[in-house]
Amino acid sequence: MSSILIIPVPPVKLARAVWARVIGLLLLGLLAAAALAYYGYGLHRVNGALSSYQQAVLQYQMRTEAIDRLSDMEAAFNRYLLDGNSANTGLIQADKQRIEQLAQSNADTQNDKLLQSLVAVEQKWYGQAVQPLIEERRKLAAGQGLPEDFLAKYRAAPQDLQIVNFETTAENAYHQAQQALQQTEDQMHWLWLPIPVAGLLIVGMIALGIGALRNLRYLKEAAENEGEEEDDGRNSSHEK
Repeated sequence: MSSILIIPVPPVKLARAVWARVIGLLLLGLLAAAALAYYGYGLHRVNGALSSYQQAVLQYQMRTEAIDRLSDMEAAFNRYLLDGNSANTGLIQADKQRIEQLAQSNADTQNDKLLQSLVAVEQKWYGQAVQPLIEERRKLAAGQGLPEDFLAKYRAAPQDLQIVNFETTAENAYHQAQQALQQTEDQMHWLWLPIPVAGLLIVGMIALGIGALRNLRYLKEAAENEGEEEDDGRNSSHEK
């Protein structure tokens, strides 16, 4: 029968192997932590961009409603000047109140420069044109044409409500938020990649940990065998 010769591994070599695996374990742990941190950072960016976009949508809706109300207010005012129907003055007041309510509805709208500028334009126009001309129109007889002096006052009153400028600014801000969200999503296209990388690193950590434990066991056995040999040597010397 053939016998298998087992050559014991020197303890020094086993100790070096243990240290090498421990260092590898630490390095893989750091890499896995970095991969997971990058994944968390990517999620944070995506969530931040999504939150900003949602706020931009709400802001756009508020702005659009205020602009539409100002446009409706202007249309109702012009109709009242033409036909003298008092129902239009009620529409004017309702639109005015809604515009000012939107601008003061929460902290975001209160800090919205476009909404605050729109309210300033509306209040100036209402005070300098709408209110005086409504009072003048009430003095005129129903069913008659508008006199020239009244038309002169109408032409002299402020007419530019900057509706087109407000609409353009609101549209641009909304599209910028859309583009920012799209760019973030494009940059995070490979956001999922750190997860399998971290998984592979963790598998490597487990393998290194098992190897380190095995080497520690071998090192312990070598130390015990060496101790037994020293004991046997002492016993032999005493017998002699």
